Amino acid sequence: MSSLPPPDQAQILRVGSLTPAWKFALVATQLLILVSLVMLGISALTVGKPTWWLAATDNNLTAVLVVVPFLAPSLVILAAARASHLAPLAGLFATAVLAATSVVDISRTPGIALGEAILAGCTALTTIAVFAGRRRAINPAL
Repeated sequence: MSSLPPPDQAQILRVGSLTPAWKFALVATQLLILVSLVMLGISALTVGKPTWWLAATDNNLTAVLVVVPFLAPSLVILAAARASHLAPLAGLFATAVLAATSVVDISRTPGIALGEAILAGCTALTTIAVFAGRRRAINPAL
């Protein structure tokens, strides 16, 4: 017989979602990644070697590409705020987007591409860590 009380209905619905501390850590990390992307963009423009997503501002039709790298961390923040059980999947998607962004920039701006790859790695590590912060199901039989 277990000494634990049975889980209530609200607790069952929250299985797989992030705890508040992990949700805060994920959002804070993704906000820092967003700020880092802005700094990389400013650095690329200052040096005179814009990344592919900044070079697109020359043409008004492709100016929407400027937001592509920023969508990935923003999606993770939105997932953490609205449906935190989807945050790890959003983190995997964000990692893939940032990694693809860095691969495209290797030939044009290798230094900035390295920074983007490091941010993709940070997103990957954050996503792996977030798996530890998910709520688990309570098995009263144990």
